[in-house]
Amino acid sequence: MHFDLENKMKKIPNTIQQAMYLLEQAGFEAFLVGGAVRDLLMDRIPKDYDLATNATPEQMENVFRDFHCIRTGLRHNTITVHIQNHFIEMTTYRNQSDTIQEDLACRDLTINTMAYSLQDGLIDPYGGFYAVQAKILRFTGNGLDRIQEDPLRMLRMIRFACQLDFSIGSQDWSQIQSCTSLLGCVSKERIRDELDKILFSNSKGLEMLYESGLLETIDSHLSELFLCEQKNPYHYTDVGHHTLDALRNVLIFAPVVSHKMLSDFEEKTIRYALLLHDIGKPHVKTTDTNGVDHFYGHPQVSVELARHFLTTYRFSNAEIKRILKLIEYHDYHLSMTYKGMRKMLVKHHLYPEFMKSLLIVKLCDASAHRHPEKMIPALLDFKKFYMDFIQNHPYRFSDLKIDGHMILTLCPDVDPKKIPVIQQECLDQVMQHPEKNTKEELSRFIKKNQRRYRVMKLERK
Repeated sequence: MHFDLENKMKKIPNTIQQAMYLLEQAGFEAFLVGGAVRDLLMDRIPKDYDLATNATPEQMENVFRDFHCIRTGLRHNTITVHIQNHFIEMTTYRNQSDTIQEDLACRDLTINTMAYSLQDGLIDPYGGFYAVQAKILRFTGNGLDRIQEDPLRMLRMIRFACQLDFSIGSQDWSQIQSCTSLLGCVSKERIRDELDKILFSNSKGLEMLYESGLLETIDSHLSELFLCEQKNPYHYTDVGHHTLDALRNVLIFAPVVSHKMLSDFEEKTIRYALLLHDIGKPHVKTTDTNGVDHFYGHPQVSVELARHFLTTYRFSNAEIKRILKLIEYHDYHLSMTYKGMRKMLVKHHLYPEFMKSLLIVKLCDASAHRHPEKMIPALLDFKKFYMDFIQNHPYRFSDLKIDGHMILTLCPDVDPKKIPVIQQECLDQVMQHPEKNTKEELSRFIKKNQRRYRVMKLERK
């Protein structure tokens, strides 16, 4: 990694330099700090630009009175200033520090303890520059103190190791292993947010969580996966490493299934479905007389264990619903027959927006089996059959030759709340008999059943 400090710091946007200059002109110190300095040294584009200063929030607001100031974190003496296209977060030195050196001492990792000043250049009292060069992560000062101040820093270190492809210092790794139980004191939401970032980085994070002992604290059922062997013709490794291998291929198979990029919701739910899809296997494992392992019924058990994990870590209802359904159907046989296709759509509601995610999950799962060369082509053949089917067969309300207004015309006394029910029954009919998707046939079907749809009129006393 080549370091030409002067040229790298020239990449600081003019708006950020302007903010630093205005603070200095007003008699205050101004330093670019944290991840922005680290990223610039690594030739990465910083996501955020944060400034540290000896000015108070009130003094900062006065300096930037001609700009839009937002009091984003007065509890931590932080404001955000909007200058042109940048939202710049500015914070008074931490923990009532008097100098930038004292402020930097409060930060978690040495790679985040560098600061840059327009006047003094790079400030690096804790070896952050060397850590970036050596691609190594270390806690600032006494690692045990940093962990006890905030145990989430153990997850942050693993997350940075994944995102930056850095190694963790041996002493720091030992300190993490000795403090795993402290993670239980951290809120579930904060742990979940770090897990999100780890899973979105790369799959080695899961293995690091297991080897450190943190995975046992996060969820003991996940830790058990690495101890569950799979001695059968379908697998080549334990459940934990099978899960790792499946997670590695999300972004490989996503464009194979759809040319559209995955939304954050889709990618998150796919990754967590893969993380949890086999979590039930250790609980249903049996071994036959030939020494072959079986895992009958594991999707159902996995759904229940995953439900507990997802609710514990405060996932949204929409995320829980999607992840559990992906787990439920990850081992489901996808039939390439018209009868099987209608069953998937009518009974199981495996519609295109869901099927896209399910196919990615199944392809990733298949890629981590002993013989992916047999399973993957079959899944790709199914994808083509499925797409051809939905393009030529009705499967949505909008595909029906009759709509809600027509239903009300046919049955004026129908309960309006029953219209979606009527539409679903019509859809079930035409999916089984596509030739009946005509206005005449559907009108006949509705009139035949209209008594069930009427509003119940209460007699007045």
